[in-house]
Amino acid sequence: MTVALSAKAAKTVEAPKMPNFYNETMTFRIEWKGIRAGDVMMRTRTDGNQFIKINARVDSLDAVRGIYYVQGVFAAKWNHVTRTPIIAFEEAYQGDTYQRRKFRFGAGKVNVDKDEKKFKEHSYPHSSELKGKWQENYDVSTKGGYQDLLGAFYLVRSTGRVPRVGEVLRIPVLPAGSRRSLVLKVLGRETRNDVPFFGTREIFHVRSALVDDANNKTQGGSNMFFNTQSQIDMWITADQDFVPVKIWTDVPYLGTAYILLESYTQP
Repeated sequence: MTVALSAKAAKTVEAPKMPNFYNETMTFRIEWKGIRAGDVMMRTRTDGNQFIKINARVDSLDAVRGIYYVQGVFAAKWNHVTRTPIIAFEEAYQGDTYQRRKFRFGAGKVNVDKDEKKFKEHSYPHSSELKGKWQENYDVSTKGGYQDLLGAFYLVRSTGRVPRVGEVLRIPVLPAGSRRSLVLKVLGRETRNDVPFFGTREIFHVRSALVDDANNKTQGGSNMFFNTQSQIDMWITADQDFVPVKIWTDVPYLGTAYILLESYTQP
């Protein structure tokens, strides 16, 4: 009996295997009116046995900078064991707006540090004279599981379950440092032969919108890269990796812009 107990005590329990998309690289192209308007890169890497680091960058091309300027960097550190955010950072130009936000998550709250500017023109380069400038620093309650937008993306993907057509997912998020709900509705599931990068693939058609939790009213859509006045449509692979392959939405002053997957790698 003593030998049996010793053997049992010596037995090690293997940690569950992490999803491959915790170490992935995705690149996209932005298309507008049939021309290449910009590029997007998004990358994640594991950091130890608890965290992943997420980095993303948006670059617009000269073809559209004289019309509407888009540029940004986004980063986050996320605890994939507790599925909670640690820190997040956003710095972006979109049209006549500059926004820099830092999020530091703690016990039951997040500190939000904001620096925002409003320019006189939507194109680049911007003039030095501003229409306005705002700076804020405040705490927001995260009770209910509120995430930054990058963390919310991996929260949805890390569930390991494939949603049903007609299902509505609701994720508490903090775009611009305000409590909102990101609502994702699965509109359809089909196999298509025109899926960017993959060619033929089974995909979900998902539509997203933001809801103001204070008054339960729907607002314009938002994702990691654009603030828009309309909802955002997406094709996402109908598998456990849940890879976004096509995103389209109406961007202010531009009309419909498309984000199309160009490359995807993981271990």
